[in-house]
Order: sequence, then structure tokens, then C-alpha cells
Amino acid sequence: MSLPKKIAMARGGLRERNKRLRAEQVLDAAELLFRERGYEGTHIEAIAEQALVAPATVYNYFATKPNLLMALALRHVRASLPERRAFLSNLPEEPLQGVIAFESLLARQAMRRLSRECWRVILSAAFLEPEGPASRTGARLNTLILRHYIRLVQRYQETGKIRASVDAPALAEILLGLTTQYFGNFVAAPARPIGSLLDQTERHIGIVLQGVLAEQA
Repeated sequence: MSLPKKIAMARGGLRERNKRLRAEQVLDAAELLFRERGYEGTHIEAIAEQALVAPATVYNYFATKPNLLMALALRHVRASLPERRAFLSNLPEEPLQGVIAFESLLARQAMRRLSRECWRVILSAAFLEPEGPASRTGARLNTLILRHYIRLVQRYQETGKIRASVDAPALAEILLGLTTQYFGNFVAAPARPIGSLLDQTERHIGIVLQGVLAEQA
């Protein structure tokens, strides 16, 4: 490879690294301001000032504030994956306890970095802008959790707790649909404790699981 091409490639790689660094700065600034001022109380210009970049840079990277919030949610999920994988490799013995414990883990992870207000915006993206980038990112978040639930169901099938004849993806979709609704109820209430979310999960998911448990379970 010629020297000019090597130089061009090096410069291109440096530009990409700088772009990723600036994008992380913007996300860090947004996370801080969303926590301090709230999502609605934070403007792109304030995020840019906190991140030490021009507002045009924020718009160039994320286009809209909802897109920026969705990028934050994705970053949160990626950081949370090792803990989720560790949980799925060492599940509670009974399926109902496994679902409740997993929902407890998801709720605690969700509230570590983003407020209830932010999660309300994230959950509403599919309805406010069905074909938009924020909605597509929300679908990616759901897909990740669905994969976790499929693995959870399959693990209980492997241990003989859930019947092997049960369609694991279909059951996982039911569990995800119900628990997403419960989480939406949780973030809609300003002071609702996580315990009430888990109580609702136990009552309703217990009914669903009654029809799929193996006889010895």
C-alpha cells in the first residue's frame, strides 16, 4: 500500500475515533442534565454546552432529542448485558421466581441511569413516531429483552420445569408483552415502588405459567 493511502486511512481512523469520543461526551452530558433538570427541561443547546461542542454537532450526530435519549437507552442496555447474562446462567429453581427476579433486575438496571420520565418517552416512541428512528431503536431494545426471555424459557425447559413441547419464542413474547405493560404502569406513577411492580408480575405471570409447567414442577 502506498504511503498516501496509509496516511489517508490513518486520518480516517482518527476522525472516526474523535467522532465516537464526541458522541460519548454528548451522551454523558445528556445523561447528567436529564437527571438534574428532567428530560423536558433539558434543551439541545444546554447539552451541547455541557459537552463542550456546538449544537450543530449534537444535531448532526443524533438529529433529535428523542434519538439522543434512545442512544442513551441503548448504551444503558449494552452496559447491563453482562449482569443479565450472569443471571440467565444461574436462574432460580422455579420459573415464576425466575421471571420475577429477572423483572426485578431489569427494573433496577433501568432506574440506575434514566428517570421514569425518560422511560415514559422511550416507551411512547412506538406510538408517537411509528416509523421513526426512535421507534426503531425502541424495537431493538424490545428484541434484546425478548431474546433474554426466550433463553429463560429454554433454560427451564432444559431443567424439566417447563414442558419441552411449549413454543419458547411464543411464550417469551407473552411474558414480554405483559411485563412491558407492567413496567409502563410502574414508570407512569411518580412514586410507585418496585415492589408493587413485582407483586403484579407474580400474580399475573403465575396464571400464565400454570398452563406450561411440567407436571413434576
